[in-house]
Amino acid sequence: MVPDRNDPPGVALPPDLRALARKYQRLADWRGQRDQGSSATRDELRALAAEFPGCLRELDTLGAPELARRALACAGAAEGATPGEPWMAWIDGYHDLMRRAFAARDRRARGASGEGDDDFERAVLSPPGGRMGVVVLRALASRFGVPAPTIAAALFPPRRPSPYRL
Repeated sequence: MVPDRNDPPGVALPPDLRALARKYQRLADWRGQRDQGSSATRDELRALAAEFPGCLRELDTLGAPELARRALACAGAAEGATPGEPWMAWIDGYHDLMRRAFAARDRRARGASGEGDDDFERAVLSPPGGRMGVVVLRALASRFGVPAPTIAAALFPPRRPSPYRL
């Protein structure tokens, strides 16, 4: 953690906010292109999703203005120019947990023995309603002591009521 940042009370911000800022700027650019009838290439999307698992959900759910706002917020917090926001730690945790979830699923697909190394991995291998994201959001809620619906609403503001119960 950068010592001069103004982290929110009780929330340790991710160490590489510059990487999150870069991700959000790229997503904002792509969202702007998509809104004008163009889009990123499949290889570009795969590369960013490999680095930030689950980020394509942000591309699908957030508009270009919100993606650009998040890019500026992360860049400002990285420089200590603006206070960090709790969602920054939450989205970093989201990417981390999605990485673990995909790895567990891939191990099972390759026929690795076992049904998951821990409770989280077991849960993502048999998620409620088949939705791995629900397991990830519940794990974030446990990690940060914040209700899963609060985290979900901050990371992926709903455009319509969710059919999934967190």
